[in-house]
Amino acid sequence: MASFYFVNDQQIADGTAVFSPNFRGLKYGDGFFETMRFANGRLMHLLLHAERIRKSAMLLKMTLPAGWDEIAWETQITSFCAKNKINGARIRVSFLRDSEGYYTPTTNEVCIVTEIQNDGFQSFQWNNQGLQIGTYNEMVKNGNYTSMLKTCSALVYTMAGIYAKEKQWDDCIILNDFGRPCEAISSNIFVVANDFIITPPLSEYCVDGIMRKVVIQLIEAYGYTLQERPITEVELNAADEIFLTNSVQGIQWVGHLHGKPMKNSVSKVLFDQLNRIQ
Repeated sequence: MASFYFVNDQQIADGTAVFSPNFRGLKYGDGFFETMRFANGRLMHLLLHAERIRKSAMLLKMTLPAGWDEIAWETQITSFCAKNKINGARIRVSFLRDSEGYYTPTTNEVCIVTEIQNDGFQSFQWNNQGLQIGTYNEMVKNGNYTSMLKTCSALVYTMAGIYAKEKQWDDCIILNDFGRPCEAISSNIFVVANDFIITPPLSEYCVDGIMRKVVIQLIEAYGYTLQERPITEVELNAADEIFLTNSVQGIQWVGHLHGKPMKNSVSKVLFDQLNRIQ
């Protein structure tokens, strides 16, 4: 898949050296990012993503450029994609504090790095096999007000990804410091148990996912009963069905949890409805 990059408003070639070894994003992971899908000539759920960008910048005390807004940024992306005949893409935008200083920065200005990864998908893709997943126990996700943000300090997700690869899983469930499932490597989790669909609340330290919000609205619109409450490992292992959500892949159903076969009756209905509203 071809990838294209912009640093602030300037396009750069893949592999071009841009930042010095002293750059804060490299030394401290001082920044946050937003990932979304481009399809059918637009950035999906743009206003929800823009709201989270502003909230993340505020909480991390970063100053967005005076001229930045979601409309101008979307125009830049859509114009570029139209010119290059890109119909479907994964978009990642990183906001990195661009400042001197050691742990304490001298300013709060940001550098914006945008990646456009052309994958050609104009709708979400259903995986007929389902995901093979398990539970990651070697590290936990600690709780503070940054837990719900997509910060560049993502070591727990990296280590969980390595663990999943070693186990030959597609993904794995991450626990919080209460020992309860809170999310997957790059997704929020939903559990179907009897007549309920359960998802951990933000107080369980899961990311405040955009697709999580969209799917919660779908669940309520189509008459399912949603519970936002903590989930135990016992409940997870006893679930009839588990599915994961994120902005790039939509809804992914779990085919096996620790080798146990899972159903997909609810997740497939929600997936089909999700594709209809995009």
